[in-house]
Amino acid sequence: MFSKLFGKKKKTTQDIAPDYVSLIYEATAEGFPIIADLLNEEMEFANSPHIEADSNLWFRYIVFAGNLLNLETFFSPEEADNLRQVFIPKITQSLGADPETADAILVDYMEFLRNLNKTQKNLVHSMAMAIFQKYELNDYQTEHFQKLNAPNPKVMKELTEIVALFLWNWKSYLETYKVVA
Repeated sequence: MFSKLFGKKKKTTQDIAPDYVSLIYEATAEGFPIIADLLNEEMEFANSPHIEADSNLWFRYIVFAGNLLNLETFFSPEEADNLRQVFIPKITQSLGADPETADAILVDYMEFLRNLNKTQKNLVHSMAMAIFQKYELNDYQTEHFQKLNAPNPKVMKELTEIVALFLWNWKSYLETYKVVA
């Protein structure tokens, strides 16, 4: 309501970047053990994948890459590119890896998700599929789904619902703030 009366507060990409990166990083740190437990105890699997709660690096890359691709939903291509230019160095710094290597891996994950999204047509579902593939979950499915080389729809539904929670809520954010260069 106040934003309608007084206008939206302006935030630069430099202002947004630290919160964007740290909040997503914290969400992945706190959320992955829950996802690992869910997958380890998944009743639809023939065997438990025994995913370690701290084996979250692939998950972090998937979530960050998905969030970077999601910028295209809320911003023009130029604005999304400008945001990515500011966000990517901060993301790679947060991952604690060599910046050049982390940048390359993050770009690879973005391309991986883009390719998945061509068939999935839904970013969140593509992120869930990326998790399914990166953690080789097909190996733990029942024989029927292993032969199909396709995720059990029940597992994908659960995974998709959970992964959706890791996308930055730009809709709500943009109701309060105006993003400026």
